[in-house]
Amino acid sequence: MTRSARIGRVEILNIEDYAPPPFDPQMFFPDVPIDAWEPHRSHHALDKNGKFRVSFGIFALISDDFIVLVDTGIGPSVPDMFGGGEGRLMTNLREAGIQPSQVTAVLNTHLHPDHVGWNMTNGDPTFPNARYYFSARDYEHWTSDGILANAPHIPTQAQPLEGLGLLELTSDGDDIAHGIKSLGTPGHTPGHQSFLIESDGEKGIVTGDVIHSRTQYTDPEWCAGADIDKPTAVATRKAMIERIVSENLTVASSHLVVDSNIGHVVEIENKRYWQPL
Repeated sequence: MTRSARIGRVEILNIEDYAPPPFDPQMFFPDVPIDAWEPHRSHHALDKNGKFRVSFGIFALISDDFIVLVDTGIGPSVPDMFGGGEGRLMTNLREAGIQPSQVTAVLNTHLHPDHVGWNMTNGDPTFPNARYYFSARDYEHWTSDGILANAPHIPTQAQPLEGLGLLELTSDGDDIAHGIKSLGTPGHTPGHQSFLIESDGEKGIVTGDVIHSRTQYTDPEWCAGADIDKPTAVATRKAMIERIVSENLTVASSHLVVDSNIGHVVEIENKRYWQPL
């Protein structure tokens, strides 16, 4: 098991912000019957007590040219629904040798609160020398009438970046940094994006919330309750898995448990399974 991998000259480093206590899997996957999890127990989808484990964190992409963060975690104050407490991203970043001023770009896969929680700190950009990249479609959605009124994190963690001139809006296929490209992966949110990495002939992908559990590599029809458009989410997930397998991509899936969220997808007897590095 590992927290890091290399794709050519780019290191992918997983840094956790917060891990809530294990909970009933139907809290996260309300449409999946509890007995449907049984075939996945041998693949460690649940803990020994049948509870679901999840991580809230980020991936740092590090090369000689840049330090890029994909998402910024759940933030300094963890909601009570996930056990309360404090996010530890900033402490864990520094322990990994990354200072906030070194970060050159922040790429948000989407604008749910557990992915933008450290974009700003006390009204200032947490990463003062970084450009922040949002999907244009996601930003349009979250700032639209009717949505913004029920998204208190957007005025604090997203919109101020536009006023400060630090915001870049992306579309499918945009080049972000050398070897990093956006990939439109809608469904979880209307403008969800993942990020492709290519360096020295090697390839990888950071999936964002296309994937919430390792089970979805085997059963891509399973949807998290937070997926806004479930049919689109399923189609996106299936297409992504096909690409991962056909191109042998190294995969980083943020919500999978730390030490097992970087890996590959393998095919055994016509079924796909998650295989951590």
